Amino acid sequence: IRYTWNAQFPGVNVSRSWVWEPKTGRVSYEGKDKDGKAVKATYVRSQLNNQPENVKNEIDPAFVNDNYWLLFPLHAYWDSSADVQDKGTQPLPQGNGSADLVSVKYPSDGGYTPGDTWDLYVGKDNRVEQFVYHRGGSKKPGVVIATWEGYKKAGPLLISTDHNGTADGNTLRIFLSDVAVKVTGSENWISAQ
Repeated sequence: IRYTWNAQFPGVNVSRSWVWEPKTGRVSYEGKDKDGKAVKATYVRSQLNNQPENVKNEIDPAFVNDNYWLLFPLHAYWDSSADVQDKGTQPLPQGNGSADLVSVKYPSDGGYTPGDTWDLYVGKDNRVEQFVYHRGGSKKPGVVIATWEGYKKAGPLLISTDHNGTADGNTLRIFLSDVAVKVTGSENWISAQ
């Protein structure tokens, strides 16, 4: 899977490009460090302990964050440690209407952000329409409310490429660009459309 994760909110404009090979756990990254210097890295997630500190402490946590924005509905299914509960039809957090609230809470120990809760508002078409993220720790942002829109199909995956909302009350936009997949047995990338 190939994608670029982009975030825009007051004073911040971030762009990180990824190629992730789920079967091997290999991750390739291109982005910038805190000083704006270009950084590239390729690593295998199962061998993270053998990686430089910037990969362990900055790049891989960014990969996890960005990958959850890319595939959160699948993570909710894959993550056996998460407590997933269907809370029935609830009003949407932004705007009018309602949707089925599926709450995904992570345990208070382990992972990069222990104790996080993701409230997914799932519409009649079984697509996430909006979500509310509650951070389990004290890092900021503590609460993110965002839409899930701009759905595009990349091979067998349906991906929300545009998220608009707020982070601790400040305007936020996160969008995915250059989304593509390469299915097993093919040499060609299938771009999201």
